[in-house]
Amino acid sequence: MGTCWFSLITAEMMAGQFGIGYLTWESYTLQNYPQIVVGMVLIGLLGMLSSLLVRKLGSMLMPWTRRGGVAE
Repeated sequence: MGTCWFSLITAEMMAGQFGIGYLTWESYTLQNYPQIVVGMVLIGLLGMLSSLLVRKLGSMLMPWTRRGGVAE
């Protein structure tokens, strides 16, 4: 999930016209520092939320596993 998130943000920074990566990169080129910080915080928060969602979904779909992937 982390690799997918990193790839998405990187693609937005390089070739996108929309998204958090684009917003952060455009703010960097325009030296709009408060918006850069907002972009960085959003990238981090959304990355954490998506990881939490995948973890919760995995535990719902595979109830025989505990956190960490160790079978009960």
